[in-house]
Amino acid sequence: MRTLTSFILLGALLAGCASQGKISWGKHLVYRDPGGAPVMQIDYPSEDFCRRVESVAAANAKCEPASAAGVLRAQAMLWYNPPDMQVLAHYQDLAACQKANSQMASGVHLEKPCTAK
Repeated sequence: MRTLTSFILLGALLAGCASQGKISWGKHLVYRDPGGAPVMQIDYPSEDFCRRVESVAAANAKCEPASAAGVLRAQAMLWYNPPDMQVLAHYQDLAACQKANSQMASGVHLEKPCTAK
């Protein structure tokens, strides 16, 4: 998960890059297991920002228009600095949330701790 957090931070840093124009993929970055089940989701404020993060994220992460949060059982609020942005992250379960957020990349911190849904 340290690598995942690094990808998220890198995506946040890319926010200052030139705009890629209107993107229509959705603003929910959903990570799926090999069987296609969602294991994590990050909700970004825009489709454009999601797409920029997707471009540097793991291959199993895609921006989707529909949220998969309904099947994920834990969540945490993260803060990215830069660009001073709060995002909601959803996880498969409370243990996965705690593990993913046990070590944060530079510029990312836990705004609100993991809670079960």
